[in-house]
Amino acid sequence: MKLTSVFPQIKTESKIQKSGTVAATKPTSSSAPVGTDRVELSAGSRDVSKMQSILQETPEVRAELVAELKRRIEDGSYEVDPYKVADKMMKDLLSGS
Repeated sequence: MKLTSVFPQIKTESKIQKSGTVAATKPTSSSAPVGTDRVELSAGSRDVSKMQSILQETPEVRAELVAELKRRIEDGSYEVDPYKVADKMMKDLLSGS
């Protein structure tokens, strides 16, 4: 990708010294302060960064929930409501997810 149309060409002809020696200049206290570079992140990129850090701290598997469900399945107390399952399937189907 060429960026020549985005950034103007830097003209260096006036910066080239014609003599063979280069005089060293030291900044003085009266010289203007040197500019610094700054980066500003948009609110959206800050939100994405925050979400990424939260996701990294969140475990993929909630061990206590899995253990509870296993226990309920093994002792026969886990019941599935077929109407809730069908309702969720229809909502997912209609939403295009």
